Amino acid sequence: MQNDTDDSGSDFCEEEWEEPVTDAPAPSLICLFCDVLHTDALTMYLHCKQEHGFCLKEIAQRLRLDDFEYIKMINYIRSQRPPSQLFVSTDGAVWKDDTYLKPVIPDDALLQFDIEGLEDDLSEGNHGNCDLTGDKSHVQESVTLPRCEYEGILSCLRTAEEKVALLQHQLTHAQQTMDKMRTFVQDLVMTTGQTDASSATTSALQSLSCGDDSSYFMSYAHHAIHDEMLKDRVRTESYRDAILQNSALFRDKVVLDVGCGTGILSMFAAKAGARSVIAVDMSDVVYQAMDIVRENKLETVVSVIRGKVEEVSLPVDKVDVIISEWMGYFLLFESMLDSVLYARDTWLVEGGHMFPNYCSLSLVAVSNSRKHRERIGFWQDVYGFQMSCMASVVVKEAVVETVDPEDIISTEATVKELDLNICSSAELDFTSDFSLKVTKNCLLTAVVGSFDIRFDLQHPVSFSTSASQRSTHWKQTSFYLREPLAVCQDEVVRGRIDVRKNPRDLRSLLVSLTLNGRKFKYTME
Repeated sequence: MQNDTDDSGSDFCEEEWEEPVTDAPAPSLICLFCDVLHTDALTMYLHCKQEHGFCLKEIAQRLRLDDFEYIKMINYIRSQRPPSQLFVSTDGAVWKDDTYLKPVIPDDALLQFDIEGLEDDLSEGNHGNCDLTGDKSHVQESVTLPRCEYEGILSCLRTAEEKVALLQHQLTHAQQTMDKMRTFVQDLVMTTGQTDASSATTSALQSLSCGDDSSYFMSYAHHAIHDEMLKDRVRTESYRDAILQNSALFRDKVVLDVGCGTGILSMFAAKAGARSVIAVDMSDVVYQAMDIVRENKLETVVSVIRGKVEEVSLPVDKVDVIISEWMGYFLLFESMLDSVLYARDTWLVEGGHMFPNYCSLSLVAVSNSRKHRERIGFWQDVYGFQMSCMASVVVKEAVVETVDPEDIISTEATVKELDLNICSSAELDFTSDFSLKVTKNCLLTAVVGSFDIRFDLQHPVSFSTSASQRSTHWKQTSFYLREPLAVCQDEVVRGRIDVRKNPRDLRSLLVSLTLNGRKFKYTME
């Protein structure tokens, strides 16, 4: 037992070594960074702190690890055996993969290690009686705890139960996805002998595409996108003002937040006096949302549910208000509005309120020959080689970018208006004629789309993503012409726009433009 006589154990266990107990547990818990064995998690904690400079509690607090992230970190260390120096500067990204939720060592005592009250136990001299290996033979039958510690333990238990329930839901959803894939394969095989096999296959593919949104929801699990949205002051402050300035609509009401993200809109609703707020999101960001709600002591008002709004069961039959920040690039990209309309038709009481309740999509003509050359003309001479076939592909891709207001060369034309109180999903695929009056002689190089959002209430609030207004994270969407169009001042450019969901990926869009008889096709993916 030479490995257990180091300084980390001798500080508090000298009498045990002089008077060994025959039935004491044999050392079986291996150190995170070396091969030293320990009898329990507490002695290993001290060993890691003293011998390797690795303080588990300090690292967990600095990285704000929740239960899942703590488990991932331990299993990452167990499997990868990184040097302890890594944890001086790591941000935790290396163990984000869910594969690290699987224990490397069966019944690993460290995965059940309570680090919250650890330092208090050590400072009070209670470490001599601590056994964190799961063996209760050395523990007294009753323990007296301060109320705050007792309530903390209960809170941890509730959190663990919530996360287990969410994981169970995630597993169920994965099983359902597998069932859809199985059905798709069966459809594909069974229809090979049919005359219209190609259409049946296409139908099966579309069904699979509709049901498989995993990549879409995974994109919202990345913190960068939430950082960008929350720092968009036009977006966030408009929602805040619309909710708080119309707090009478929220007071003592039940609110549904569709696609809650970090929960900022839910907390605005709670601040406005909502009796209950139900926040729903399919992305893994809901785990952070739960912690954020608890951190702000709003867990008695805001409840967070992980799942698709089309599939979840709510704890109520009806809600009084629906809030959602559903807008994508060019307003309709990502098709989240369909989910909001489903929620409205399923749960909103008659006379309930939608936040926002009106929106519109508009077009302008722009002229910027430099940007056109950089994007389209570039392919005519790439380090002395012609790549004109690339220009044919690139020009079909809509570009999300910030447009200089000085580049606008026409009046604005509204091509779509939506009243979210009454519109249907069928209206989100549309065709609209428009006309743009040109303001100067120049080359028309692109048509640019933007949208306006309105909260038409007693205290109205609105914002715009137009290039002429304060910039937002949505920027503008540019549709470049393959060949610029020469236009004159006061000329009216007449056109038609057709916007459809892509049947191969319902989160993306197919856009067709006709300008003065010339036709252009674009994708937004």
